[in-house]
Amino acid sequence: MKDALKFGSLALLVACSLRLGAQVTTLPAGATLTPPQAGVPTFKVDVNLVLVEVSVHDGLGSPIEDLKKEDFRVYEDGVEEQTRTFSHDELPLALALVVDSSSSIAAALDELRAGALDTLLLLKPQDEVAVFRFTEKPELMDALTTDRHAIAEDLWAISPWSGTNINDALYEAAVYLGREARDRRHAVILVSDNESSERPTHGDHQVVRAALETGTLVYSIKVGYLEHSKGFLRTHPEAELHSVEKICRETGGQMIDTREGGSVTSAMATIITWLRQGYTLGYTSANPRYDGAYRSIEVRLAERWKDSRHKYTLYARPGYYAPRVR
Repeated sequence: MKDALKFGSLALLVACSLRLGAQVTTLPAGATLTPPQAGVPTFKVDVNLVLVEVSVHDGLGSPIEDLKKEDFRVYEDGVEEQTRTFSHDELPLALALVVDSSSSIAAALDELRAGALDTLLLLKPQDEVAVFRFTEKPELMDALTTDRHAIAEDLWAISPWSGTNINDALYEAAVYLGREARDRRHAVILVSDNESSERPTHGDHQVVRAALETGTLVYSIKVGYLEHSKGFLRTHPEAELHSVEKICRETGGQMIDTREGGSVTSAMATIITWLRQGYTLGYTSANPRYDGAYRSIEVRLAERWKDSRHKYTLYARPGYYAPRVR
């Protein structure tokens, strides 16, 4: 959608709806969106507008990029909604790069540093990036910026040491993006062995809820060694080994495991490509209640695609939390 728009005080729902790209975003009542940058497409919104980002891949895993508004159907709690807004790779992104700085990922960190600039240049010029590092506690190293060189250089300041607290880092990153980039799509890319050694303040459910309420997709690049993970499994419940993968799935993202081949930089490039090649659908929820309840979302392709000989996979987050009026 190319219509220009003036942003003012809004009560806006956007709760992320994307698995490989489905976003729905939420703004509290009375929040003010910052004016859009010149040349950046904007969307007219109302109090019940839900934005859903969707990715559609063919049988080889490549994005299908020629779909139209009429090719999609959106359902909330089983009720079909009317798609009011539609765009393809137009809304700007706010990305948090969340880097494990524990000693167990030293080799992967060297690779990330070496390839960071080339990978970040795959983003659009108006996309913003922040960097968090974490051991026992998360630390914001770089606030959201469009300066790719500064981000790449600052990654060299991360020194591996101490333990790992993944959940608190993901929680802080999601909250930060929701607070500082309300008029953008939100995504987190976690680089870690996904093996927490510290007891977090925030459990998996709290991380997922924070991501859903701020419209944040969580992606994971899993690094390290298989033998190291087997050692972790001997001293931790199996569920903890899959905790990050579960968070990714429930927030609309995905995990890429580099331990059996592939690289950190190629995985990051793949995730950025997913984020850039999605569709944004907007609908006004037919549910008038502001009760904070969870609402399911299902996105399908139109009937004509059922008889298509071309295989496809559609990725969209399964739901969001409604705004709550106090």
